[in-house]
Amino acid sequence: MNWTRMILDGLTMSLFFNLVVVLGFLVTPMGYSVMFPKEIREAAARYVSKQDLRKMHLIVYPLYPAMFLFWGISAGLAGISGFRTLFWTGYLEMTLVSITDFIVLDCILPGKVRHMIRGAEHCRAWERKEWLLKLAIPEHGLMWPLVMCPVAGLAVAGIGSLL
Repeated sequence: MNWTRMILDGLTMSLFFNLVVVLGFLVTPMGYSVMFPKEIREAAARYVSKQDLRKMHLIVYPLYPAMFLFWGISAGLAGISGFRTLFWTGYLEMTLVSITDFIVLDCILPGKVRHMIRGAEHCRAWERKEWLLKLAIPEHGLMWPLVMCPVAGLAVAGIGSLL
């Protein structure tokens, strides 16, 4: 396993991921409200249009395959081979994305963007403790390590094996 390459690729995609998500949020903040805690989703629901959701989906959904493709090609170019090694490379790179997502998008930004979500400006879920307990910790403590990181590992191993 090429640790230097893995860390650099993980940090590169972390920067790319966070920038795309933040810029996408600035373009269509109401579309992103569907990914927030339940109280915020419910308060903002009447202001979310299908067009906002479509824009958000067009921004977020291509992001993951792009990252997997980059990691798979990068691992192949770095000479990393073997399904197991490629899997753990992808898993650990996605873990870096999860960590930076947690820090930037879940710890730093929520309090700064509450004014951009109509109808939910005064929800209790914007408070740091509520946000972390209802969304960030379950997401990054369970969903990312048990679902997203293994999917990334399998995708990278598949792409890397094909090269």
